[in-house]
Amino acid sequence: MTTEAWQQRHHEASRALIQQGSQALRQNDLQLAQRALSEAAIILDMAFYEENEVTKLRAQAFNELGVVHQRAGDLESSRGFHDQSAKMCDILLENGVDEFRGNSAATHLNLASVCATIGDMDAANTAAERSISVVELMLEDAGEGVANLGTASYQTLASVRAHREDVAGAGEAMRRAIELAQIGIDAGQTSLYANIAQGCQQLSVILFQNDEFDSAFEWGREAERLSETAFEEVGQDTLPIYIVSQINLISFSEQTGKFSAAEDSLWKAVEVIGNDARLLKRGKDFYEYCRKQADKRLTEGDLPRAEVESGYADLLERIEEIGGIPDDLEDPVYEGDDEPQAFLTSDDEGESE
Repeated sequence: MTTEAWQQRHHEASRALIQQGSQALRQNDLQLAQRALSEAAIILDMAFYEENEVTKLRAQAFNELGVVHQRAGDLESSRGFHDQSAKMCDILLENGVDEFRGNSAATHLNLASVCATIGDMDAANTAAERSISVVELMLEDAGEGVANLGTASYQTLASVRAHREDVAGAGEAMRRAIELAQIGIDAGQTSLYANIAQGCQQLSVILFQNDEFDSAFEWGREAERLSETAFEEVGQDTLPIYIVSQINLISFSEQTGKFSAAEDSLWKAVEVIGNDARLLKRGKDFYEYCRKQADKRLTEGDLPRAEVESGYADLLERIEEIGGIPDDLEDPVYEGDDEPQAFLTSDDEGESE
């Protein structure tokens, strides 16, 4: 067999294995995905055909191996694979392989997400900014086609900046994420309403945990607005996002003395989901906290004591209707969706899922 024929066989075998691994990963069959992608990487180590083509396949295989390990919880290995893939992507862009820009942006985003989860915010910031630099180039040509990837990149950067206590920078990144989400929404990607609402939730929680209470309240309100729109435009599946927004706002408002706003959020949630035991427990805790406050502070929070007692009585009636709150019931916690979003990459076209 000629050298050219061997090269062609290596190419076909590695491509087939990557396709098999990608399909397995989409089906969450991590064992098959890891085996196929690892075999592809071994074959590509022995390949001698056109350099850019080998690098493209290796970059895809390593990125998706990073996703495999990310989903399996092995974040250090995931980081290593994503880091190697990101370096390959940079080489390809330097070589003028512009069709690989989407793959590059997705890979750097995956690296940023893993680094953020590990707690290396400096590395996460660098990777997120690299992803965004590529996304912005793609927007000049593709526009709405990269809205999902751009939204995720800016949301990740917003979270990383918030962790680094760059409140202004976090807000700037999230506002750009909302702009890009709107481009996608206008093109029919209504699911981006939910994505961007959860991004604002996550940002608000990080700010709250960093004692940036006013900013947390601001982004909590934005999450509420977007989750309401998501419910109207997408439907029942987005209802949990709206409820989380209201639970978050109870905590944010309570902390900042906006007692009337906290009560409004409580009853909005109750109106939507009814006598949910965890929500009623949160409401009971809220009213009992208010009852411990001085009259002056309650008045300053636009919730006079008489209204506190009235709301508390209404809530206790609802608790009685469900037979009381179980002793072992966990507290409802304010939270955003902080699960890192992993992007798979396509075979050739550089588009993310």
